[in-house]
Amino acid sequence: ALILDAYRDWVSDRLANRVVIPYVSMHGSTEVMVDHLVDALAARGVAAMKFNLTVTDLGQLAMSLIDAATLVIGTSTVHLGAHPAVVYAATVANAIRPKARHAAIIGSYGWATKVVEQVSGLIPHLKVEVLGTVICKGLPRPADLAALDALADTIRDRHAALGLLAKA
Repeated sequence: ALILDAYRDWVSDRLANRVVIPYVSMHGSTEVMVDHLVDALAARGVAAMKFNLTVTDLGQLAMSLIDAATLVIGTSTVHLGAHPAVVYAATVANAIRPKARHAAIIGSYGWATKVVEQVSGLIPHLKVEVLGTVICKGLPRPADLAALDALADTIRDRHAALGLLAKA
């Protein structure tokens, strides 16, 4: 019965008012951004689950993705591209084809970055509306945090449009 229930969940259209945020932060900048976004979402009535990919069980990440309405990928830049653990997680997400309707990419870089193009190319099977990107050089500044707040507003609005937010 447990397996059948899990399968019914998987194939249903039911979505949860949840944002899943797999991320890697090499120097702390991306983690500051992730934590800010998690708090901003909570203040707007949207649950968020963050997964530090350096210690995350990918099975747990995959299970949380099944019915999450939104996926936000957080990454540091390594040689212009996403951190290898983020590449792997995005590949897993693409393979399991979660029901997420929205996605965004946040992260940081030191010199230059191509993470947005790279990560976008890794998830062609996800039928998502990309809500935007917030990529900053070094530690996030007030403008970057404001951009994360705006992203949280957009996510809340999209979840409300899907009927996922609890009625006040």
